[in-house]
Amino acid sequence: MTPVLLFGLDGATFDVLDALIDRGLMPNLGRFFAEGTRAALESTVPPLTPIAWTSMVTGRRPGHHGVLGFFQYDSARSSALRIVSSREVRVETVWAMANRRGARAACLNFPVHCPPPKLDGVVIPGWVPWKWLKPFSHPRGLMERLQMEIPDLDLKELAMDFEQEKKSIAGAPVDDYEEWIRLHLRRDRQWFNVLRSLLAGRDHQLTGIVFDGVDKLQHLLWPFLDPRLAPARPDERFSRIRGICWDYFRQLDAFLGEACELAGPEATVVVASDHGFTGTDQVLFINTWLEREGYLVWKPSMPVVADNDFELEPDFYQLSAFDLTRTRAYALTAASNGIHIVASGQRSAEGVPASEYVEFREKLREALLTRCVHPETGEPLIARVWTREEIFEGPAMEQAPDLTLTLRDHGFFSVRRGAGLVAKRRETMGTHHPLGVLAARGPGILPGTRLENARLEDVAPTLLYAMGLPVPAGLDGTVLMNWFTAAYRAERPLQMSSPERRQPEVSRSREPALPPGGEAEVMEHLRALGYIE
Repeated sequence: MTPVLLFGLDGATFDVLDALIDRGLMPNLGRFFAEGTRAALESTVPPLTPIAWTSMVTGRRPGHHGVLGFFQYDSARSSALRIVSSREVRVETVWAMANRRGARAACLNFPVHCPPPKLDGVVIPGWVPWKWLKPFSHPRGLMERLQMEIPDLDLKELAMDFEQEKKSIAGAPVDDYEEWIRLHLRRDRQWFNVLRSLLAGRDHQLTGIVFDGVDKLQHLLWPFLDPRLAPARPDERFSRIRGICWDYFRQLDAFLGEACELAGPEATVVVASDHGFTGTDQVLFINTWLEREGYLVWKPSMPVVADNDFELEPDFYQLSAFDLTRTRAYALTAASNGIHIVASGQRSAEGVPASEYVEFREKLREALLTRCVHPETGEPLIARVWTREEIFEGPAMEQAPDLTLTLRDHGFFSVRRGAGLVAKRRETMGTHHPLGVLAARGPGILPGTRLENARLEDVAPTLLYAMGLPVPAGLDGTVLMNWFTAAYRAERPLQMSSPERRQPEVSRSREPALPPGGEAEVMEHLRALGYIE
């Protein structure tokens, strides 16, 4: 069985990585690209962390794997929202698929892995505060063992620091940028120390890790990382902050080089991101547009926020913000870019009758594309409007938004009651782009090749094929066979197995999804990162 390492870089984009390689700052990654195959990786719609990573590690689209965002309704008729956890994952992960064929797996810092699946191997969930790491890692006692093996292991640095992460959305003072970047330098080093320990033991045939500092730096410091935004003659401040950002990527590059050595020449190493990145300098208040167009009525108690205050708003809007007796469409969470239609008999006694739903939705879709325009330039603000059938088809579809928007600048809209339709950001910030990165090097992988775009769902079946394992029938993704030489494909023909199973490890567990008070902590975390308001 060929060992496989999935080296995840949250939010990585070729626009930044290639520029750093050209400057000589990431020689290991440059060599990796030259010796292997690469392609742009198409993310989910929306290109959002929990949805995208879950698609990558299940080989399924969101409507099938069941993770639709950071929050989702309990059911098609329920008005109760819940924070997603591993309980929402309806299908097997690649870790479980590999387990079924006798391979042990190690999964480090992946989102939507809390509570941890009871795998044959190791799970340390991502996106959790430090005090959750010991009780919510698998197997029990894992973190205590690692602390004995890794003398400098600091659980507080390994996990999220909510107060520090707030800076990625609220905007840190310039004097704080340096320490904030160094926080992520230290945090990634902690995760790599764990990875090093596990790779040295050679106990797992499939190992995956996510380094999420890439996403954090790019959200706050995009002007320092996008080579197109760099001033022709940068001043001392710009050069200093950019230099520390480059230190972060130098360290990642060193981690990749050492990880490849530890994995060994017989291993296949895959570098992947859940989405890419780009810049945005404005915010669209989508509920303001819905109000102006007559689709939405706020409750009188909901305040109007000033245009220049949009980044600091702490409130998370729930259905109580709207007068549902008169509202017909609303946006609930910023990161979803989703619009919900009030349908009669579902979450309200009032609403659009079932017989009129399709026509109503199509008219709203057309209005969003043609009438949601910049008030000064007249430029359309929305590039595409997706129906739930187009992107969420599957058993979980009815819990998804009725419409999902792709904005012209790929930004996330605001769901608050804005004074105006569009607000100018104080500084350009990074936002998610639908094209991420995928690259692989190892036995049978074509060298020095660039291929057409791949999809997130293709990663899991390709990892299994690279390991020499059968691929379950019925996955939404397919094996990227053109990434392998003809001789390798002839020697190792693709084998299909019975369809995947529902993920049993967490769904049968009686343990709570989150510890007491955990939901409030996760909410604070998501506010800090700017995914809710």
